[in-house]
Amino acid sequence: MTPEDKVRQHMKSKYRVNLDDLELANTPGYWIAKEAKIHKGHPLHGCIGCGGPFRATYTFFDRNKDSRGRFASPYRTWNAMKNQH
Repeated sequence: MTPEDKVRQHMKSKYRVNLDDLELANTPGYWIAKEAKIHKGHPLHGCIGCGGPFRATYTFFDRNKDSRGRFASPYRTWNAMKNQH
């Protein structure tokens, strides 16, 4: 499974968001919506001054151990995708 496939599956199952609608954020492990929109049911829309559309952020972190049980960066997939672009 490619890094992109892992993230695509995670975003779809956890957030019900298509990876094609997101872009890598500058912060490792985070993706941000390409377009601002109103997110139905999101708690920020209930705050004063937060009623308009916004670009939501989403996360994906790898397990902190590799296949051999050694500690590894939780940003491996994010870094791999960043290097592809």
